[in-house]
Amino acid sequence: MCRRETAPQTSCTYRPKEDVNERLDGRYPLHYAADFGHLKVVEYLLEKGADINAKDKHELTSLMCASLEGHCDCVKILLEKGADKNIKTESGTSAFDSEYPAVLELLTSPKPK
Repeated sequence: MCRRETAPQTSCTYRPKEDVNERLDGRYPLHYAADFGHLKVVEYLLEKGADINAKDKHELTSLMCASLEGHCDCVKILLEKGADKNIKTESGTSAFDSEYPAVLELLTSPKPK
């Protein structure tokens, strides 16, 4: 015999698989999280399989977004998880274009501190 559940019970137990690599207005969720310094969201998206080196509609990677905005915690976790710090846009922009000394220190360190 099948068990009957009410709608609230079903909604609490069933979660469709979210697509963490779906573009939203030309950008990925990881780009938005990195751009605004939402470390916990960055960690969650990476855990769920977000493409760490994907480029958005501006050719930026999530590491570039975090670097250019000075979000050191996000830069650190992205580097630890394997983000490629040498990727450039067609115009030559890279994570190294950050104006934040602490970010540049993370990018030039052999291993993230």
